[in-house]
Amino acid sequence: MRVLVLNQYFHPDVAATGQLLTELCVSLAREHEVQVITGFPTYDPVEPRRRRLFAREEMEGVRVLRVYTWRGSRKTLISRAATYVTFLLSALFAGLLVRRPNVLMTWTDPPLIPFVGWMIALARRRPLVVVVQDIYPEVAVHMGMLRHPWLIRVASALLRLPLRRAARVVAISEGMRRRLMEKGVPKERILVIPNWADGRAIVPCERTNPFARAQGLDRARVVLHSGNVGLVQDFETLLRCAEQLRSQGGLDGVRIVILGDGASKRRLQQEAAERRLTNVLFLPYQPKERVKYSLASADVAVILLKPGLEGYVEPSKVYAIMASGRPFVAAIGSGSEVARIARTHDCGVIVPPGQPEALAEALRALLADPSRREHLGRNGRAALLRFYERSLAVGRYDRMLRALRHEQGTHR
Repeated sequence: MRVLVLNQYFHPDVAATGQLLTELCVSLAREHEVQVITGFPTYDPVEPRRRRLFAREEMEGVRVLRVYTWRGSRKTLISRAATYVTFLLSALFAGLLVRRPNVLMTWTDPPLIPFVGWMIALARRRPLVVVVQDIYPEVAVHMGMLRHPWLIRVASALLRLPLRRAARVVAISEGMRRRLMEKGVPKERILVIPNWADGRAIVPCERTNPFARAQGLDRARVVLHSGNVGLVQDFETLLRCAEQLRSQGGLDGVRIVILGDGASKRRLQQEAAERRLTNVLFLPYQPKERVKYSLASADVAVILLKPGLEGYVEPSKVYAIMASGRPFVAAIGSGSEVARIARTHDCGVIVPPGQPEALAEALRALLADPSRREHLGRNGRAALLRFYERSLAVGRYDRMLRALRHEQGTHR
């Protein structure tokens, strides 16, 4: 069957949604004809590319159509808006011209892409699947990025319409499913498919490895935050935690490593410098083949989410951490998917968000207990392979798409 996918980020963009979508599409392309409409790399791409109106590529069986996207700084609201608007308009135009699919699937990056997908699906009379990674406008309202009442109402209407009209809405957690039902999405159309990690690409490695040695991390106890350095992560709590852990300095002291890029990175670097947090190290994204080593350099991984965002945002980095066989401490609400995973599989420690003292205490306890770290990491790896491995998620998407095509009575 022919599947048309819309999302702004795709390989080689390093945004989490881009990496996950790439893995999903490559796997689905082994059984289906998959075409992706995406933008030119904008999210700190590993390999810069010349910007054009459009470009056609093929990646492991996936046909990729890149459409014009404004490329400016992600640090300003105007520039980010220009990036989103140009992609949305380009994607709408392209989606109306490409070969008619059997099923159209959108993710939620940028937030209005499901509305564009709904317009294309309506015009081409094909079923729409919306994969919800974050729920907007609630996230923007909670973060203070969207304040004006009438803008909130307009955004809510535009974002709610495709969710209510979609043939299927994929939620990545039970908590997100409940949030979607609160927005009026019919229960029978919501399917929960958690995100994943590739357990064959990310495997447990020795703590002392080439990456750790190159960064001088083999001589310290390492607390690692790996992934997007964005606005929804509570980095203020992590910096205040670093101040408390600084007293354990020295050659064998604790290093807080923030690995990745995003809208908050420059500000965090400035704050860390002003506070003289020499125990905090900032590193850029690592190529995919080195991720298993960067994750293995940690004694403990850390997951952060600002209070109140549970169910609207679900950190996907937990799956890569579990695949690496490392334990984690998450400063996150007890109703989040990460907290449920930690409780169910005994693979991590949960502390309340916004409490640096609790985070520091939990980290100290784990760093002082190697056997507990090994136990949690082993449990996480086993749970990943059993419940959250890439092949399992791909199988769920494949069954959903086939069932949907059968229901709609579509033909090649």
